[in-house]
Amino acid sequence: MPSLKFNVADAFDDLRTGGLARPAAEKFAGAWLACFLVMARGNLLAAFTLEHALLATICGTVGAVVTVALLAQMDRTTDSVARQATISAVATFIGDLFAHPSHFAPQWAEPLTTAAVSAGIAIALWYAKRWAKSL
Repeated sequence: MPSLKFNVADAFDDLRTGGLARPAAEKFAGAWLACFLVMARGNLLAAFTLEHALLATICGTVGAVVTVALLAQMDRTTDSVARQATISAVATFIGDLFAHPSHFAPQWAEPLTTAAVSAGIAIALWYAKRWAKSL
């Protein structure tokens, strides 16, 4: 006889770690936040404009697509902080290059800074998820 217990997580199988939607959403959020923060250059009050949000959305969307393209070719059964940081940095770097021209002197300076911030966000998220599981 089938169980009458309903598990909400079963309804969202693709959002589990083995799927692609959850990592794409995480990388979108990390790239969006990193792009938004770096583009603002620390002045968050001036950053809350539709233009900044749109550019950060483009960066995050391209980053999510790059993440899915990378993860589709990888073994998703293993997870490490270095892997998450590297994927976040590469995906965000590419996303920022596509989103807009650099606000800093060399063309690669802002995407590199944004990638470093995104990698930091990925590291913080990785450790936060491990901590939450231990509770």
